[in-house]
Amino acid sequence: MNNFYQSKFDYFRRVSFLSAMLTGLLEITYFISDCQIFGRFAYETLVPRCSVILPLLLLIICEPRIKNYRFGVFLYYLIAHASMWATIWAIWFLPNKDFAREGFIIMHFAFLAIGLGMPVAYHVPIHSLVLLNIIISNTWNHYEHFDMMISLAVPVFIGIIIIMLILENSYADQYLIKRELEKTSITDNLTEAYNRNKINEIVSDDETEQLNIPHAVDVVVLMIDIDKFKRVNDTYGHDAGDKILVFLTEQIKRCIRSSDMLIRWGGEEFVVLLVGAETEVGLKIAEHIRHSVETTENEVCPITISVGVSKYDGGNYREAVKKADRALYYAKGHGRNLVVHYDDISDEDLLDYPKSE
Repeated sequence: MNNFYQSKFDYFRRVSFLSAMLTGLLEITYFISDCQIFGRFAYETLVPRCSVILPLLLLIICEPRIKNYRFGVFLYYLIAHASMWATIWAIWFLPNKDFAREGFIIMHFAFLAIGLGMPVAYHVPIHSLVLLNIIISNTWNHYEHFDMMISLAVPVFIGIIIIMLILENSYADQYLIKRELEKTSITDNLTEAYNRNKINEIVSDDETEQLNIPHAVDVVVLMIDIDKFKRVNDTYGHDAGDKILVFLTEQIKRCIRSSDMLIRWGGEEFVVLLVGAETEVGLKIAEHIRHSVETTENEVCPITISVGVSKYDGGNYREAVKKADRALYYAKGHGRNLVVHYDDISDEDLLDYPKSE
């Protein structure tokens, strides 16, 4: 729900911000109606009407720094309530307070516009303060038709809450569809591991292509490949090969943590990013995966895997993947069913690595 509310806030943020600004600015223009009621320049209400400028300046200064919807709730609704109290202050000086009814009704719709980007659960208590404001201000403004004000305001308040619930549920549908599309775009259909598009989300946008994930300082890269996978497809068929790929994915997921990332790199190759792991831990996890695949029944045929291991030390992520791939190539050339760390390969062995790779 927190992610949903943040997404809703991000989507409607511009509308809520402009609505808050417009609410404050229009509050100042009601000075014109004050002059009409007085039949002269209403100097008495000039300061009350313009008092909303201060919270407007606060909004302009702080809004670019707002990232979380909870702070946005406080800041945007502050303008609406400031406008409300500026109106109440101005009404104190008006010789005819009957027009307050219309002003208070209009205020409800300001809350509706501002509240588009806010959780309804937050909006209800904050919006209900409008009614409380009317009740409190009546103790000194003594509205002639106070009962009519309340009887008109309550249905409008209820109606707006219903509208906001409908809009929030509509956005929930859009949010879920968007999440599903995002998941599909980065997920391999067969294994439900990430596909290579996931990399675009976790690397920086500049040319350095550094990993942009928490604790990326300590990341161990595993390059995993099924030994002689072509024989599986040739002997048992591609459907059986698909079962093996799903089986391998399940075994890897059992051995890694929720914070780690499993990516189907292509064909029968998988890359695992062990986030926040030291090299020793990465080697143990790689060996655990290798042993689990070798000893677990998969309902097709016995299989083994080879694993190349490298440590990401900052910089371009491709270098760490390339090192893991070189270690994997070494494992393939030295008997398969092995876990090989890149740092354990001699310079002479690296000379045999295909240049095209």
